[in-house]
Amino acid sequence: MENVILQILFIFFTSMVPFLEVFLTVPMAIVVFNFPPLAALIVAIFGNAMSVLLFVFFGAKINKFFNILLNKFHKSDKEPKGPVGINPRIKRMFDRFGATGVCFLSSLLFSSQIGAGTIATLGASRIKVFIWTNLGMSTLAVVMATLSVVAEGFVSSLVNLSM
Repeated sequence: MENVILQILFIFFTSMVPFLEVFLTVPMAIVVFNFPPLAALIVAIFGNAMSVLLFVFFGAKINKFFNILLNKFHKSDKEPKGPVGINPRIKRMFDRFGATGVCFLSSLLFSSQIGAGTIATLGASRIKVFIWTNLGMSTLAVVMATLSVVAEGFVSSLVNLSM
């Protein structure tokens, strides 16, 4: 029982890490830890949602902190671009697709936490950012779970591991 709890905690906290999220945690939970797909989805989605919540509400402060660090180590005479030093490419994407589109696609394009924090600093509604980011991330998690189940069966039939 202790081993299962450690595995659940590992999946939960790993899903909180930007860029790992559901790309790593859902297949690992299903293939390596032999979790049922629904259980893997629930743990990974809940862990990621907790970190997205932190990035949405503290995104401006995190962004300001990283800009201060960047300015200390990178002696530059130019001013940061955009509001609070937002990357111009992210700002263009925000202007093109809107907050809903960027939040929904942020898990696929870069990271749900980074996308949610950035869009929240651009002035979008924090509630909408949280909801749409989690909907996009949940959709991606379901796709990863489906691929994990199908790929596991396909690979085991190729290698003939299921004797």
